[in-house]
Amino acid sequence: MVRDIAHLDIPDFYATLEELRRPELRKRPLTLSEWGARAVVQGVNGLARAEGLREGMPLSQARRMCRRLTTLPPDLRFYREQHRKVITELGRFSPLVEGTFPGRYFLDLSGTRRLWGPGTDAACRVERHLADRRSLVARVGLGANKLVSQVAASCMGPGDLGFVFPGGEQSFLAPLPVTALPGVGSKTSSKLLDFNIQLVGQLAALPGEALAGVFGKTGRRLLQLARGVDPSSVVPFQNVPRLTFTRQLDRDEIDRERLESELFLQAEEVGWVLRTHNRAPARLTLEVRYADGVTVQSRQPLAPITTHVDTRLFLALLQAWRKLVQRRVAIRRVVLELTDFSMPLRQMSLFPWEETASRDDLRLQDALDRIRQRFGRGAIAWGRGMISGFQAGA
Repeated sequence: MVRDIAHLDIPDFYATLEELRRPELRKRPLTLSEWGARAVVQGVNGLARAEGLREGMPLSQARRMCRRLTTLPPDLRFYREQHRKVITELGRFSPLVEGTFPGRYFLDLSGTRRLWGPGTDAACRVERHLADRRSLVARVGLGANKLVSQVAASCMGPGDLGFVFPGGEQSFLAPLPVTALPGVGSKTSSKLLDFNIQLVGQLAALPGEALAGVFGKTGRRLLQLARGVDPSSVVPFQNVPRLTFTRQLDRDEIDRERLESELFLQAEEVGWVLRTHNRAPARLTLEVRYADGVTVQSRQPLAPITTHVDTRLFLALLQAWRKLVQRRVAIRRVVLELTDFSMPLRQMSLFPWEETASRDDLRLQDALDRIRQRFGRGAIAWGRGMISGFQAGA
């Protein structure tokens, strides 16, 4: 069966949400950015884009280019809430809705013909419904796979539908620049330009061995993209239980020792909450917000024993921290998110000396918890966290 995959792309999603919340912003060039001398633009509206402003440029440069610019700090919690509401609205048309990135959504409309008609009619219905219920205008692409529908949407204007007939994927992609393919950025396109390859059709005509010699294992995937082949399915959005801890620093900090001390305090807070509720997460996400507005993330699995002992949890966090924090820029906020919870069941160690060390750590942690339960959380603390002077945020 030929699939009908629709892709909805809402241009400038974050700025559009701010305009809906404050209609007076529609008449002004708007950028979303943190404050600071080294802040960068994280979002723009249509008027700002027409002035030449783009995401990633320094905020100081944007202000010089547009004197009447309005700047707001991004409200990520509000954006995530609106993102979930959009997914709920799209779920009225298909149970298969994928929204891994706010403002961009995939719908698998295969098999809904008896409900909504042909794929083109269903895609138009979805676009009108979103505009009527959420006041969000999207550009829509429809094709036999996610790749083609995404590229087709990028070729359309807001409120328009681009439909690629099944079997016409290669002829549709051939005249487009290679940067139109998802995942092909400036580095890949620059390397392709060295071989005088600028169009998707030129890339698709190359033999796989030639690409493998230049790009290695990714060469095969690159050739599939150029030929319009994408067997990936639409993965439904899941509302996974999460536990989030946010530390907002009193001032932008770059000192490594103080930052790691703050990380230890966060590990103590996380461990206390997990032991109090008798839960063990299997995965953690560490997010760091720099003073210039750049945000980086790292995800990694967690062993159950680490949540039983604060020091072990800190070592797991520290390992992720040192891999993630590479820029010599002051840090403004640290967010730790835990998912995949289960009841803590600890397996005995295979070697007796490891079991003895683990038992000692658990006894020490249990003693610390009993003191804090009786005399308060601040009654006793590790020296590693004493040099931190930061303030916890919500």
